[in-house]
Amino acid sequence: MDSLKNCKPADWETGFESKQSAESLMPYKEYTGLIEKSDNDQRQYRLIRLPNNLVALCVQDTEAKEAAASLSVNVGSNANPAEFQGLAHFLEHMLFLGTEKYPKEGEFDEYLANNSGRSNAYTSFTETNYYFSIFNGALKNALDRFAQFFISPLFNADCVDRELKAVDSEYKGTLQADNWRTFQLTARTSDPAHPYSGFSVGNTETLKGAAEKLGLDLREELIKFYQKYYSADIMRLTVVGNHSLDVLTEWVASKFSGIASKGNTKPTFEGHPIGKAQLGKLIHYKTVCEKYTLGLQFSLPELKSIYREKPLTYLSTLLDSTEEGSIFSVLRKNGWATAINGSPSNMYNEGFGIYEIDIDATPEGLDNYEAILSIVFGYLKMLAESGPQEWFYQELSLINKAKFDFKDKENAEGYATSLSKSGHNQYVAPQHILSHSSLLGDYDAGVISKCLQYLNPSNYRLFI
Repeated sequence: MDSLKNCKPADWETGFESKQSAESLMPYKEYTGLIEKSDNDQRQYRLIRLPNNLVALCVQDTEAKEAAASLSVNVGSNANPAEFQGLAHFLEHMLFLGTEKYPKEGEFDEYLANNSGRSNAYTSFTETNYYFSIFNGALKNALDRFAQFFISPLFNADCVDRELKAVDSEYKGTLQADNWRTFQLTARTSDPAHPYSGFSVGNTETLKGAAEKLGLDLREELIKFYQKYYSADIMRLTVVGNHSLDVLTEWVASKFSGIASKGNTKPTFEGHPIGKAQLGKLIHYKTVCEKYTLGLQFSLPELKSIYREKPLTYLSTLLDSTEEGSIFSVLRKNGWATAINGSPSNMYNEGFGIYEIDIDATPEGLDNYEAILSIVFGYLKMLAESGPQEWFYQELSLINKAKFDFKDKENAEGYATSLSKSGHNQYVAPQHILSHSSLLGDYDAGVISKCLQYLNPSNYRLFI
């Protein structure tokens, strides 16, 4: 599949100067250029790269009521071995259960609890994110414990069965959740040769049961997975606290430089999960709750490189509109829909993109789904024929700038987590690490038109 725009990865060498932390004299490189941020953002930022290639963002917030940290590893369920579905998620659970330096099981959570803190983690298709929040005065020692997860985890054999039960319980808890059922349906009906089609959560059968059938030790397979993929080179760390940037830098450099560098271990795959064999399909499914949904899923190239042009933000704004003449205004007049949303399923997918148009239909709308499809594709055809409108793009750019400048301040934990996650996009320049998801760059009619070309009746599948 052709790319939407030929782009090179951003330059992460120019503008970085070699420095040493104040106390331990640990070496690191600091970005000395200007980081684009909101006009009203009073926080101070320092972007650094450690000798092991881990990239960290230190955030000083003098008003922060609590401190937080998030470390994102650029590997998720996309790397699950075919024979061990859910292994990446199981690793997420096992990593919290003791390290060589802090061997006591639950010591980290106990330390957090004693200092008004909490922790959590999640595994997505492309990343695994570990994060915590805590009383500002306890951040230093929390970071020391946190870093050890990625330096010397024990993977205590005594904890395997219990954590398997936790994973299995999490899986069973999703069985009656329509959002998760729909996601798993879209995965299982995609190209079986692509990891997108896998079972991301895992359960006792796909982990312990699979190991027993193969005569393998599940814990040993878990350690192999960790050793293969968990490299500092594909880790992004964000630390937020009311401490000075020099202090935060000292803690990051002294505590996280010990994570092993194994090179770029990020998994990559050929092909697209929605290939020719999957396109043109109509898939009916039953929901747990009474709801009527039409889901159009389009196959697109990778989207990460067009973070400045944001053609899908342009198109989604038009598709989501409720103004007269919009798709929704017509559907509402006919009594066929209560909401419509167009958006990429995940901007961070590696090697492919998916765009979805979801319509919350009424029972009458579901009966007239073919007419709804005709309206949707008629509107898309009209957009393609009339071409991109620069005035609309510039207006959208001003609106997004205002939202960026005046958005509510996030809590420390949520802010750290979102920044560490978004740090994996290799096309994002250092100066845009705060603004890339919000602000629009230069108008590019060509890339908008190219996106529209993919939103056609021959390049989608339908879920009802």
